[in-house]
Amino acid sequence: MLLCSACALAESYAIVTLNKALPKLKSSQVKMIYRGHVSHIDNVNIVLLDLTQGSALRNRFYYTLLGKSPAQMQAIWARQTFSGRNRAPSEVAENNPQSVTNWLNHNKNGIAYIPVSWLREELSVLYVFDSEEPL
Repeated sequence: MLLCSACALAESYAIVTLNKALPKLKSSQVKMIYRGHVSHIDNVNIVLLDLTQGSALRNRFYYTLLGKSPAQMQAIWARQTFSGRNRAPSEVAENNPQSVTNWLNHNKNGIAYIPVSWLREELSVLYVFDSEEPL
């Protein structure tokens, strides 16, 4: 189990979609999206996908991106949802590339974060960051 956690700590992440019309993103835009402050990109209403709750990849993504724990992220999304400002991300059924791609196929304006090792040719990469680099 320690080996999997160590792999997750060194993982680079990609923000991806299947919608080729969405533009590349800047780090500030990625932060705003995952804080729930932005729900549109170029007038396109986006929907987000999260990896499974409690997974090391999800926890590390949010900690690296926003410096937030899972409990803090849950509170952020609860406030956004309760206030009507934004919807919390959907959660993928299983942490694997096929589950993410299947969800994106059914959500044409969907955006997901994935480990770079999960990248597939059909995915459009909007942003990439290393878990070791500050955004």
